[in-house]
Amino acid sequence: MTAELVLARLEDRIATLILNRPEKRNALNPEMLKALTTALTDLRNDPEVRCVVLRGTGENAFSAGFDIGRIGQDAPQPGGNFGESQDRYRSVKEAINLFPYPVIAMIYGYCVGGGLELAVACDMRVAADNARLGITPAKLGIVYGYEPIRAFVQLVGPAFARELFYTGRLVDAQRACAMGLVNCVVPTRELETYTYALAEEIAANAPRSVRAAKTMVNRILSEKPITLEEDAIFAKMRDTAADSEDLREGRQAFLEKRKPHFTGR
Repeated sequence: MTAELVLARLEDRIATLILNRPEKRNALNPEMLKALTTALTDLRNDPEVRCVVLRGTGENAFSAGFDIGRIGQDAPQPGGNFGESQDRYRSVKEAINLFPYPVIAMIYGYCVGGGLELAVACDMRVAADNARLGITPAKLGIVYGYEPIRAFVQLVGPAFARELFYTGRLVDAQRACAMGLVNCVVPTRELETYTYALAEEIAANAPRSVRAAKTMVNRILSEKPITLEEDAIFAKMRDTAADSEDLREGRQAFLEKRKPHFTGR
């Protein structure tokens, strides 16, 4: 992993990945996207990790988008139909999708263009009240590809997706929440506390349940008919959970009116 572009830390089953180009408002480039993909792939093999928080350095920006200086030079347009940047975006979004536990985007300040595309790929988005979000290809002459636009339509619906893409406007956090673009908005000074409390709540839940829920939600979003093989896999998930130590622990904790201690077994 390129340490100067993506920083990583792990504490109490929660991994944090930090986009680290503060001088560029954490603008993305192919190298950063590759580093982020590598970090997520590495964390996937760590049995201790139960949730990931993705954020930018500082409180001014999650990410101001793809580095404009790279567009049309050594990297074609993000979200387009060709080129290194499109491949890197696809890879990092696939890494988020394949990561077994939730990835939460913690959004301060600007979250624009390719930065918002990255946040939309995450499982949940929590925004500070200073956040400004927008998707701006129409302001730059960029044409986004089918898959990135589909992700926005799935998240906010066609009416709001049209508004975002046709106007290229930046919306404030409250408007973004009303659209469904973010899950919730909290005061800027409370964003970190709130986000990590959310991550801890998820990490404390039964791992099998969380993994299965993410797998099935992502499968539903693929919009493809379920196969017999997949149906058998999902049935096995349910059957395995029904005979798990975690289910017995959850039931016992409920009866004893205490918090359960799940182990993933």
